[in-house]
Amino acid sequence: MKIKRILLVATVALSATLAFSSCIKETFPKTGSITEGQLLTGETSAILDKLLPGINADMLGMCYSSSMHSDYGMFAMGVFNDYTCDTIVNMGDPRYNHFLSAMWGQGYGPTGTMANFAWWRYYPQIKSCNQIIKIAGDDETLAKYRGIAKAYRAMFYLDLARMYEPMEAYAPRIANYNEELYNRDVLGMTVPYVDETIDEQSAKNNPRLTREEMFTRILADLEDAKVCLENYNRSNGSEPNLAVVYGLFARTYLWLGMDGEDDGWNGSLPAGKAAMEKAREYARLAIAAHGGSVMTEAEWTSVTNGFNTVVPSWMLSLIYSSDTVVSNLHNHPAHFAPELIESYCALFVFPGVPTTMYDHLIDGDFRKKIIKGPETTYAEFAQYTSMSAEEFDAFPPYTFFKYRPGSGNRTDNMVAAAISLPLMRVEEMYFIDMEATYHIDGQEAAFTMLYDFMQTYRNPNFYAKETNILDEIIFQKSVEFWAEGLIMYDMKRLNKGIKRKYEGSNFDEKSQFNTIGRVPWWNYCIPMGETDLNKGIKQNNPNPDSGVTYEN
Repeated sequence: MKIKRILLVATVALSATLAFSSCIKETFPKTGSITEGQLLTGETSAILDKLLPGINADMLGMCYSSSMHSDYGMFAMGVFNDYTCDTIVNMGDPRYNHFLSAMWGQGYGPTGTMANFAWWRYYPQIKSCNQIIKIAGDDETLAKYRGIAKAYRAMFYLDLARMYEPMEAYAPRIANYNEELYNRDVLGMTVPYVDETIDEQSAKNNPRLTREEMFTRILADLEDAKVCLENYNRSNGSEPNLAVVYGLFARTYLWLGMDGEDDGWNGSLPAGKAAMEKAREYARLAIAAHGGSVMTEAEWTSVTNGFNTVVPSWMLSLIYSSDTVVSNLHNHPAHFAPELIESYCALFVFPGVPTTMYDHLIDGDFRKKIIKGPETTYAEFAQYTSMSAEEFDAFPPYTFFKYRPGSGNRTDNMVAAAISLPLMRVEEMYFIDMEATYHIDGQEAAFTMLYDFMQTYRNPNFYAKETNILDEIIFQKSVEFWAEGLIMYDMKRLNKGIKRKYEGSNFDEKSQFNTIGRVPWWNYCIPMGETDLNKGIKQNNPNPDSGVTYEN
C-alpha cells in the first residue's frame, strides 16, 4: 500500500498547543531516518517500522533542558514524582540534588519548571503516537503498529490524568493556608486531549476533559490495543504487548477505584468496588499473560546487573545503549548508583531510605540487605558491593544500593549509563491484586495475599507490622518500587499524608514536614504557555505556591 500525498499533508498529529507551536517544523521524530520524498514512494509497513522505535527512543532522552541533569527520559519523570513523597532521602548536600524541586515542592506553579517539564515530557510523545495511528489507520495488516501506539498513548494520558487532576490537598508547614483554594470547579478535570484527527485551529481551543471523558478515551485505546496485540510476539521488552495492555487496564481501573468508594467523578464508568473488581481482573490477566515471574534475590542484589538489566519480571523496559546516552550526567546511575565513582550519587547526594522505612523492614528481607544500616559493617556488606572498605565507610547509613552502574562499570560513566530500566514489572500487578482484594473482600483476604507474596518472594520471616493491611501493602509497595515512579499515584489516590518530621528523621531540614493528606503539588499546574495559547482551558489548577506560606 502506497501513501498518497494528501495523507502526507495531514500526517503530523498535533500535540497540545504548547508542544504544537514549538514542534510544528519537526515533522517526524528525530530518531527516524525517513524523508518526505521517501514517504511519497514508500511502503507503509516499512515507514512504520522506521517510525515506531522513535516513540521508545524519545522516552530515553532529554525533553526540556540540557542544564537539567535530571532530564534523562521518561523514567526521570517518575523519579520526580517519587521525590514528592516520603520514600527517598538524600543525605548529602541538597544543592547537588537535581530532583530538589520535587523534594521541596517548588516549581509546580504555571510558570515553574515542573509544570513545563511534565508537559514537554508527554505531549511530544503523544504526538509521535498520533502520527503512527494516523498512518496505520484501520488497515488490519498494520494492526500491530496501531496497537503499540495506542497502548503507549493510553499510558501517557493515564500519567497526565493522574498528575493533573486536582484533588483536595493540604499544605505542609501551615502558616496561612486558604483551604477554599481546592474547592473550585476544576475538581474532576484532567488535561486537553490531542488525537490523530486534531488540527492547529482546534488545538488552540481545546478544553480540559473531565475524568469520565478522559478515561473513556484511555479505555477505548486499550480495548483496541488488546485486539491488535492479541497474537503479537515482540522481539524485546521495549514495546508494549498484550500483558502490558492488561497491566495498563489494571492501573487505569485502580485509579478509577480511588479508595474503594465512588467519589462521584467517574460518571458512567466503573467506580469504587466495581472499578476495583476490574483492576483485580486485569492484574491477574497481566500476570498470566506475562508468565508471573517475580524478581529473585539474586537479580535484586547483583553487584553487576542489579536494576540495570532486563530480567523476566520486567513487562516494559527502557533500554539505553551507548548511542542513546545523552551525557555522563544525564542518566539514572549518575543520580542513583552509589558505586559509580564520578557521579552526583557517589560524591554529593547519597540517596537512600528514611530511617522509618529501614526500621519497618523485617530482618531477613533481602531488600533490606542492600541498604546500609546504621550498624552495618563492611564485612557484612562486602558481598553486595564492589566498593572497598574505605569507600563503603564514607557512605552514610541508609544508603540504598538498589541501582548498579551498567555492567558494574564504576569508572566509565558512558558505559555505566548504558542500562535498562523498568517501566512496568509484574510485581506491580500482584500489589494491585492485593489492594483491590482489600477493598472488595476485606482485611483477612488481603492479609493472606500479602503474606503469601512476601514470604514466598521477599522474606520467609515476614509478618505485618501495620494493623491496617492496606497501610502495610502500600508500605511494601513503596519499598519494592523505590525510585521507580509509582508510589505518588497511590498516595494521591488514597489521600495519604507524608511524614518526614519525626525523632531521628534523616530528611534534610527544609524537607522535614508532615501533612494530614495530599500535598498541593501532587496537583500539577498546566503551564502558562499552554493556557495563553489554548483558549479552551478556562481554569488552571490552583497554584501550590499561593496556598502555602512557609514557616521560618
